[in-house]
Amino acid sequence: MARRPTAPRPRQSPRRPAASASSQRTSKTPAARRRAPEVPPAPAPSRTAGPARPARPAPASPASSAAAPSASARSAPSASSAPARSAPATRSVPSAASPAPAPRSRTVGRPRPVAAAAEEPTDGGRVVQAAGRFRELVVGRPWRRRRRAIVIGIAITAALVVAALVTAIFLPALQVHEVEVEGTGYVEDADIRAAMGPGADGSVLLLPSGEIAEQVGAVPGVASVDVERVWPDGVRVSITEAAPIALLTELDGTSVVVGEDGQELPAAAGEGQSLVPLTVTSGSTDPEGAAAAMSEVLAEMPASLRGAIREVSASSTSDVTFELALEGGGAKTVVWGDARDAELKAEVVQALLGRPGSVIDVSSPVAPVTR
Repeated sequence: MARRPTAPRPRQSPRRPAASASSQRTSKTPAARRRAPEVPPAPAPSRTAGPARPARPAPASPASSAAAPSASARSAPSASSAPARSAPATRSVPSAASPAPAPRSRTVGRPRPVAAAAEEPTDGGRVVQAAGRFRELVVGRPWRRRRRAIVIGIAITAALVVAALVTAIFLPALQVHEVEVEGTGYVEDADIRAAMGPGADGSVLLLPSGEIAEQVGAVPGVASVDVERVWPDGVRVSITEAAPIALLTELDGTSVVVGEDGQELPAAAGEGQSLVPLTVTSGSTDPEGAAAAMSEVLAEMPASLRGAIREVSASSTSDVTFELALEGGGAKTVVWGDARDAELKAEVVQALLGRPGSVIDVSSPVAPVTR
């Protein structure tokens, strides 16, 4: 490693020659009286090989340039007495202690004023006034005020709506005063009004339409129900009556009108109607089952075949028999069996009507018998 060169110190002369007049005038200047501070030479970078390169002399300050003549005047005699060795120049390196220039900050938009925190000395420490730092936490923001106003407006609107609904519920003008019943024939209007119950006595706004329709649908002879409001104080109930298809004669001799779905209908339903007579034969062990089986067979039978039936009889659920009138005259007896496979049995009967014989047995529709 190369040895770092050092600047030689000038030798002090034992005798100090008298200064010249020009140097005396120069020393009287303020710049001469203020001697420039000596800047220590910066360390030269070390190199592994080769001679040291002479460094450029650092620019002298105005004070040092002003004091240069006096220094040269004082050192002139000593230079004549003993020649000094010339020191290699060193390259000046910026000191690490010198502060680096701060980068310029750029702000976008409107700058926000930053309040400096004031400090107040106390016996136990210091108090920092940080009101500006927490101003956003204390002072309400505009969007918060708007949100509060919106919430208050919604609450007031909801309260007004609830108050209006409560007032309308108990308003006399909206109470049910008129009930209209449409579509009745053999079913009595009184039975429909009685089935509506107390639900039709309150406000039109709270009318339980579904509950009323379910209660009215349970009335014998009612097939379907439609309930609607008639503003401001009425209710309209429209019904569809069940069509009667047969007249069932029981073992005790009583007769009951039967509808399409096997439902028992009021006696008024059979007035003026052409009904198929259903008879439970004597000696039946299950008269109720036999009556239900005959009603089910008639309900599932096609209308074209049902219109030609003269009479139906049964003693149990599996031996339903009926007499079928022919178009050209005469009749045939059909052994139907139980109520299963009604559609297939009806197709087989219609296909065998032209065959000879007076009895068609379709109790087993896949193997019918004619005799």
